[in-house]
Amino acid sequence: MDLLSSSPNDSFGDDDSIHDYSFAPLQDPELLLAAYTRAFNIRMMKSEEENADESWPVERRELVYDDSHSKPQLAQKKDRVTPDQAIFNYLYQQRRNDLLETMFDEETCMEYTTEVEQMGAAMPQIQRMYAYYCRNKPVKKEAVEKSSDSRRGVVELDNEESGNDDPKRRPQSTPTENGALEHAVKDSQQQQVTNPRRSARLRARSVVKKPVVVGVEDEESSNEDPKQQSTPRNKRKQQRTPREDARTITRINKSKEAQEANDRTDVRRKKKRVKDSRKVQLSSDQAVFYYFHERKRSDVLDALFNENTRQEHVNKVKEVVCEMPSIMRMYAHWRRIELKKTIKDAMEIWKCQACKKQQKTSGQKDLLEHIGTHERISSPCVVEHCGRRMKPRYMREHLKRFHARHYDEKARTQRNKYFPPEAFLRFDDKKFGNTQNLEDPKCRECGKVVRVRTTRRYHVAQHLKLSYKCMIDDCEFRSNPMAINRHISQYHSKKVGQLTAGEFLDFKLIKDDFNKTIGEEFHKFFTCRNNKPVRKRVEAKDKRASPNDMNVTPQLAIFYYLYERKRRDVLEAIFDEETWKEFASKVEKMGIDMPSILRTYAYWRRIELKKTSKGGIEIWKCHLCKKETKAFGPRNLLNHIGTHEVAKCPCVVEDCNTLVRPDLFRSHLKKVHALHVDHLGKKEYHKLRLIERSCSDEARTKRNKYFPPEAFLRFDDKKIGGKTQFEDPKCRECGQMVRVNTTRRAHVAQHLNLLYKCVVDGCEFRINPRTVIAHLSTRHSKKVAQLTAEELFELKRIRADFRKVMERELNKFFPYKEEISEDHFGDFL
Repeated sequence: MDLLSSSPNDSFGDDDSIHDYSFAPLQDPELLLAAYTRAFNIRMMKSEEENADESWPVERRELVYDDSHSKPQLAQKKDRVTPDQAIFNYLYQQRRNDLLETMFDEETCMEYTTEVEQMGAAMPQIQRMYAYYCRNKPVKKEAVEKSSDSRRGVVELDNEESGNDDPKRRPQSTPTENGALEHAVKDSQQQQVTNPRRSARLRARSVVKKPVVVGVEDEESSNEDPKQQSTPRNKRKQQRTPREDARTITRINKSKEAQEANDRTDVRRKKKRVKDSRKVQLSSDQAVFYYFHERKRSDVLDALFNENTRQEHVNKVKEVVCEMPSIMRMYAHWRRIELKKTIKDAMEIWKCQACKKQQKTSGQKDLLEHIGTHERISSPCVVEHCGRRMKPRYMREHLKRFHARHYDEKARTQRNKYFPPEAFLRFDDKKFGNTQNLEDPKCRECGKVVRVRTTRRYHVAQHLKLSYKCMIDDCEFRSNPMAINRHISQYHSKKVGQLTAGEFLDFKLIKDDFNKTIGEEFHKFFTCRNNKPVRKRVEAKDKRASPNDMNVTPQLAIFYYLYERKRRDVLEAIFDEETWKEFASKVEKMGIDMPSILRTYAYWRRIELKKTSKGGIEIWKCHLCKKETKAFGPRNLLNHIGTHEVAKCPCVVEDCNTLVRPDLFRSHLKKVHALHVDHLGKKEYHKLRLIERSCSDEARTKRNKYFPPEAFLRFDDKKIGGKTQFEDPKCRECGQMVRVNTTRRAHVAQHLNLLYKCVVDGCEFRINPRTVIAHLSTRHSKKVAQLTAEELFELKRIRADFRKVMERELNKFFPYKEEISEDHFGDFL
């Protein structure tokens, strides 16, 4: 498309070229250049006096947008940016001297150059200016397609059709609700609407029929003029028979039922479209096609794809257009996940998209508080008879002084507006929690080595015999604050934030007393080392850059895709020589850390689908045997990898020399030896667990070879749940509602007073089998894999006994539901 040769009468674009600008986070600057050139040609035909003061935006302020394309926020600026300056800035950055000489003279170029250099980063981006232009352009409601698929709405710009070229004379939106229909007809007549169908439709909707009930006088009719009341039509309304009234009411009810049926049909179609879109898997070629297709680079598409391939990709993009992300967002997901694997215990650094301020955080709390400063979120105090309202950042201080803690989730809904995935910058070099390296991990009292610092605190509490009673009434449980928090969640089905004001105050006093006592007595058990821990000598850094030090733009990702395939002809058409050299050096520095487009999309896609497919079964495809595997967890994938990599092992039963694959050990015991795992002896069970653990560790190292992120296909429509989903969550004994099925078993164990002694010798603590892992890590600094053969066998016996008791007693407290809705039952079919 020749941008400078477009005439004023040319349309802005056909329906296929107009996009929903609330979808894509990055817009094509060339579309703005085309729109501006068209407006520039129109303005040149008018007199200079009428358009001398035209500027964009109208106010002397700069528009600041975020990537979610919500309402613009205005920041006061001294400089005033016109469309000429914005276009000049874009062409100046792109070094398009040929277009600059055509559109601007020498003096204007010198003037705009100085202004651009002075403004620097305050110069607004052309993409944001274009988004503002499209949002404020008057649109036709008839231009929005109401197609059955989930494509984006197509909007036609109708300034020229309505005869309002001047933006100051844009038609105001007309109300169309029941109370303002007559007003809508009058406004449409004043605006000279030329469409006869639209006028007829408005007149038809303006007549609202109200059902007349016999025996009730119409109060509104008494306020009308006597001339209007004397018409034959009004007399006929007053003399309506009961049969006519019944017919009117029946007609209204039928219309309501038909509308409800249509709504249900739309919901079913929408669910079906979502399920169908989840089954579509994009390749890297399709992602690159979407990148250039959105920017209308037909020359590049012709060089990369033939006609048949282009048509296939067009159809695929239409199917998944609601799920196709930008390359920047895909890379942001990949980069943060990969950095999290290598950089542990480091604070994250995010950059706010509104104020450009960098925010350090170790979780979401700091980000949500920062969002509250922009959104001016204020919420009332949750405590009764307290009418104060305040921002969330001051709510904690207010509740600490006067009431219980309150957690405001309103800021969480605005997370993607201020801190989208691409706002993540890097991990901080300074790690938190390093004071534990200065302490001697060996206890001076008992000589036990405790590696984790939090576990040392509870080890000291065990020596001091610190125990606190549960703050909930009629509960005699006693332990440390961490165990009490877990106890409240499991046995009382509550969170700390759901406690009453008095209960939360008691819990806060318990924590304060615990922290104070441990702080005073901690040095008596774990003293500081005489010398600081000697760190290993840091070798010379690798020349290859880390993903934490380099940010990948969409242009760099496309360059890497074509550079890897040695498409020199396409690279020359897209990038100049300087950009080529710069991107080539970056790719060489990144090396293997440079992700492919397909892998970044796979990361993004699985994370997004997981939000909407809770409880679904993952389906993966092995890269070697091309077999689809349903994964209820990582164990299914590791077992499949074992069929390719792990060698067979001898059977654990004595006098049996059969070589068995590790994933088939349990079935071999049942078929050949007629043994269940629960019936194995100490040595056999310990040997079986060691073999399974070593094989899973070996298979985990080969995970990216057989099941990389791009091997994920979809979530199965059938959800994980089983018969536990049909249990009545209300306890028959005490009437308490227990939503989580695992918590129900702990609740039944509490009624039965079912506790078992700890498996570690010398520990008299009585525990529930479901909390044994937490007890081992906090009290004994052990994992299940570190238990001896006797301890592991005892743990297996306890779990088997607990499982038998639950199968026998659970239905007495939580029976199955008598009635099950079809919608709930259909998810598991």
